[in-house]
Amino acid sequence: MKTITTRLTNEEDAELLKSILKSTHFQDFIETTEKEEDMLTDEDLTVLNERLEMYRINPASGNIMNEVNQILKKKYGV
Repeated sequence: MKTITTRLTNEEDAELLKSILKSTHFQDFIETTEKEEDMLTDEDLTVLNERLEMYRINPASGNIMNEVNQILKKKYGV
C-alpha cells in the first residue's frame, strides 16, 4: 500500500484532485482532512526528511523498535 499526502490551499484544486482519485480503483481509500492539527507542519516534514537522510547514510545509527517502545512507555506511559 502506498500513501500520498498533499496540501492544497485552493478548494477548486482539492475538488479536482478528489474527483480524479475517485475515478481510480483506489477510491475506497481516499481520505481527506481539513483540520490543520491533523497535518504535518513544514518543521515536522523537515525533521522527518533529516532523519530519513541520516538513516540512508547510516541505517545502523537508529534505535531498534524495542528501545523506541521503552522510550515511549517512559515518556508517555504508552
